Amino acid sequence: MMRWMFAVLLLANIGVLMWASWYRDVPGESAQPRPVFHPELMVPLNSPGLALRARKNEHREQPLVVAKPRSRCVSLGPFTGDLADKAAVILAGDKIESTRREEERRSESSYWVHLAPFATRKEAESRKQELEHLGIRDLLIMQDAQGAIAISLGLYTKMENAQHRMQELAQLGITARQEVRYRTETLTWFDLRLPEPADEAIQALRSRDWGFPGIEVRDAVCPPEPNS
Repeated sequence: MMRWMFAVLLLANIGVLMWASWYRDVPGESAQPRPVFHPELMVPLNSPGLALRARKNEHREQPLVVAKPRSRCVSLGPFTGDLADKAAVILAGDKIESTRREEERRSESSYWVHLAPFATRKEAESRKQELEHLGIRDLLIMQDAQGAIAISLGLYTKMENAQHRMQELAQLGITARQEVRYRTETLTWFDLRLPEPADEAIQALRSRDWGFPGIEVRDAVCPPEPNS
């Protein structure tokens, strides 16, 4: 009987010791107080003066990149001489930015009817007298483009007139030559960059009186913009 009582007391002491070692607080560690819920302090989100703060880890949308307005590029011209300066003044008055560009153009200027070549000037003088006896006037002894001695029979600005002169000479048994003479002139173009829609502005450019026939407005490829 005593043994059983001793065993019961021993088991009870062991249980108390285990409970004390398992559930006691860790030294130096304090328990965090649990938050107290106060419903009377809650405020509706639509209350005046209430400012909401974004969380630090909340995703922010990147600002949209503003697209540059589209442009249409055209070339205005060609202008010659002082007309180019007058056109530049008109464009500046209309607040149209432009880039001035020049190019050289070789074109037919006149048509020369003549006889050539002659070995000596004396030979040319003799032939000139023969032509004058045939009733041909306005003759002139001069050099051709190669420097040879020639007899000029007329200088014409239109090819039709030069050909008519050669036909008249052919009826008299005279075989003349025709030489095309050229001139080189400087042409000025203005390159414009117009904001879209540009149809109205282009129509205004085409309908304006630039003081010279043949002025065109041509579509062109836009050059890359600076710092683009």
